[in-house]
Amino acid sequence: MFFLLPIALYIILFIPYISVIPSNDGNLEFILANDWYTNQNRFHLLSLHPPAKYILFSFFYQIFGYNSIGYIGLLLGAAGIYALYLIAKKFFDKKIAVLSAMLLATSGLYISVGLFSIHDFLITVFLLIAYAAYLYSRFWLYALFASLAVLTKEPALFFPLSILFYELFIKRKFSVTSFLPVIVFLCYLGYLYSTGNHIWNEWNFSNTANKGSIYTMINNLVTFQFLNKYAYENWLHLFVFNFNWVYWIFTGISFFYIKTVKMKKELIPIGIFFLSFILMPLSFQTFTITRYILPLLPFLYMFAVFGVSKMRFKPVFAILLVLITLVSLFQSVDPVSNFFWKKIQVFNQQLYLSPLGGKDSITYNMQYLFLMKQRTDMIEHNHCTMPDVIPYETQTLILLHIKTCGAQ
Repeated sequence: MFFLLPIALYIILFIPYISVIPSNDGNLEFILANDWYTNQNRFHLLSLHPPAKYILFSFFYQIFGYNSIGYIGLLLGAAGIYALYLIAKKFFDKKIAVLSAMLLATSGLYISVGLFSIHDFLITVFLLIAYAAYLYSRFWLYALFASLAVLTKEPALFFPLSILFYELFIKRKFSVTSFLPVIVFLCYLGYLYSTGNHIWNEWNFSNTANKGSIYTMINNLVTFQFLNKYAYENWLHLFVFNFNWVYWIFTGISFFYIKTVKMKKELIPIGIFFLSFILMPLSFQTFTITRYILPLLPFLYMFAVFGVSKMRFKPVFAILLVLITLVSLFQSVDPVSNFFWKKIQVFNQQLYLSPLGGKDSITYNMQYLFLMKQRTDMIEHNHCTMPDVIPYETQTLILLHIKTCGAQ
């Protein structure tokens, strides 16, 4: 029952902000889901991303109303935390599993992106559930959630491809359930092109943008154009941003203690997923928003905890890891990050702003939730002047029945 502790902590942190007004890309996705729900421009929406999120939101809109999106993040966030607990328990032990789940439950990026159930949050949760099911031999459940992931956002495909590679070339076995998520994605892709649409390519800043995003990623890999400024920024997010470098130090230590051939083989899918995700989605020439690294972070936390468990003074280092997590959750004071990123003042919060990330690059810890609460209180009291980085849409206020700031 120890897994209930990180879930409870996540709920405590999340609940005070569950009804805030959507902002930034959270607001955009809220509006797009409403377009799907009201049957507007569905073919166009399919070319932005696969429809699983829109369908999920439509269900909640229909049953619980527009104010229910916060509960999606609450429920799925808790499910993802439990899934990571099961994964870490399978590979290591209960203590490592609990602390890994605690790090995810207090991850500022996980909470802030989960607030509005952004696509990257959903694929992270679905992939965690899928992998937990796979490790515990619930293969049809794996196929279901891996399929949900690839039907939520395209980069999720790299995980079932990693599983498929592992089964075909390491385990040397054929499994229908391993192919199913890939087949589901190919069916989506086939339908997309048969209706005259194309896969997401809206903000492709590469010199091959006119040939589409799939061609761009393959071309980047073959021609070494994955070494570009967008990749460098995303890699800095993954390896450095807001104390991530601390987790990587302990993760590096953990690699020296993964000694058995059996465990090394079992961890191959995670390794392939990391490598392929780093070289392809994270090197794609588009806005470098911090949340793009989220699908990798749960595994980073798990290996960091395993590394701490092997230290000579592990209680001291475990406390250090927890303290670093809490600091990064509530503040932006990482001395290494200060070297790479400037800060902006938004109300009473100072946040890092990625130069290639746009307004949504401020979404990475509880400071964003503080801003969303303050912004919501202001709008509800008809104080409508907002900083440029946290604008609001009148359409959203109308849907939420908030009759201020121009909404009727």
